[in-house]
Amino acid sequence: MSYGNDYSNKPFERASKTSHTNIINDTTVQSFLSKCKMPPYHEEIDDKDIELLMLEEPTKNPIKNIITIDGGYTNVFVKEDFPSSTIAFFQFGALFFKHQDLLDLKEKPFIDPEDFSKLQNIQRIKLVVPTKGIALDGEIDFVSSVRRTIYEFFISQPERNGFMDALKWLIFEEYSSSDNSKIWHLATCPHCSIGVDIQRKNVQNDYTITCPHCGGKIYLTDILRLHEVIDNELGAGGILGYLTTAVEQIIIVYLIKQMLNIRPSLLSQTLFVKDGPLAFFGQTANLHKPMRKLMTFLNQNHSIYLVGLEKSGSFVEHAVQASKKMLPKQMLLLGNSYIYKYIIPGNGRDSEPYAISSYYGHKVIFKSEHNNVYVATIPNVQAMVEPQISDYININEILYNITALKCDLYYNSLVPVVMANKLVSLADHPSSDLLKTFAQEKIIQ
Repeated sequence: MSYGNDYSNKPFERASKTSHTNIINDTTVQSFLSKCKMPPYHEEIDDKDIELLMLEEPTKNPIKNIITIDGGYTNVFVKEDFPSSTIAFFQFGALFFKHQDLLDLKEKPFIDPEDFSKLQNIQRIKLVVPTKGIALDGEIDFVSSVRRTIYEFFISQPERNGFMDALKWLIFEEYSSSDNSKIWHLATCPHCSIGVDIQRKNVQNDYTITCPHCGGKIYLTDILRLHEVIDNELGAGGILGYLTTAVEQIIIVYLIKQMLNIRPSLLSQTLFVKDGPLAFFGQTANLHKPMRKLMTFLNQNHSIYLVGLEKSGSFVEHAVQASKKMLPKQMLLLGNSYIYKYIIPGNGRDSEPYAISSYYGHKVIFKSEHNNVYVATIPNVQAMVEPQISDYININEILYNITALKCDLYYNSLVPVVMANKLVSLADHPSSDLLKTFAQEKIIQ
C-alpha cells in the first residue's frame, strides 16, 4: 500500500526468479527432504492394522431432537489508512431441529430457503472483538480491552449471565456438588502473571475475583487464559480460533444446564452435533478436564448424545483412503498405534492417549450405508491409549443418527451441519466488506 505521492509511480519490489536454484541444489535441503514421510495411500495401509467393527443399529431410536452448534468469524480492518487496526466479527448458531423434519429433508440434494421453516428455533449469537490497534473507551490498554469484551459477552449472552453461569457451573462442577471450597487454578493473573487459586466461594456476584497477590480484578472468563497470547502491539489475532471453539462448547454446556433445570428427560432424546472435534485448543485446553467430568456425570446419571464432526484436516484426508478398505456400516476406532502410524507424523507416546491434554473424546472413522465417510469425535468414558467400543459414550445410537442425516449438497455432509454453517458463516464477500463499512460508521474516531 502506498502512503504518499512520492511512491505512487514506483514499481513494487519483486522477488528474484532464480533464487530457487540455490535451494534446489543445497545438499542439506536435499538430505532433509529425503527423511520426510507423507501420509500413506490406502494400498499402503496394512490390513492387520484395520480392525473394523459393524454398527449395531438400536432397536428403538431414542433421538427425537437434534441441536447443531457452529460458529464463524471474519477479521477486517476498519480504515484504509490504518490497516493495522482490525476488529473481528463472530456469529454463533445453535439450531434446534425435530428429528422427523430432518428425515423428511434427507433425500433433498439441495436446501431451499423454504426448508428453514422446518427449524423450531434458530439462536444467532453475535460477538465483536478488537484484534489489533483498537481499544475500548475507558480501558488502559489493548489487552484489558479484549478481556473486558469477552467478559461482557459472557455476562450478556444469550441472556443475562447466561454463558457466565454455564462456565461457573462447569468448572466448579455445580451440577453435582454445592461445595463452596472447590478450586480452579488460573495459571497466570492477567495483571501480575502469578498463578491464582480461584475458590468458588470467592467469586463475586459480578463474576470477578480479586487477585490475592496484586489486588487486580480478575474476570471469571480469564480462566480461558486468552490474555496470555494477547499483545498490546501484536494484537489478538492468535486467539480467534481458540475463542470460537471455546464458545461453541460453552453453548453446549449452557443448553445442557438449561435442560437439566427445566426437563432432564430432554437429554435422553437430544443429539448434539458440533462442527469440529470435541476438544479445547491452545490456552483454553484445560477446559477439556471439567468437560470430561460433565460427560461422565451425565452418562452415569442421565444421558448424553454428543458428537463432533470434522470436515477437513489430516484425519479427514486419511479417512478417504481408509474407507476404501471399509464396507458400509463399518467403523474404525482410532487409537495411538494407528494414529501415529498412518495419520499424525511421528512415533507418538505409548503411555498417553492421543491429544489427552485437549480432547475429551475419542475419534472414529465411520462409513455409512450411503458410503458417506465421517470422522467423528465421541465423548469417552475414560481416555485410553487403544480405545475399545465400550469407551465411546452411546456410539451406536450417535452413528445411526448420523447416517439418517446425510446431505448431498457437499461431500460427506449432514443436513443440520450444512444449515448451521449457512446461517452463521461470514463470507469474505460481501460479509466482510459490509461489516467493514458498518464498523467505519460506528467506531469512535
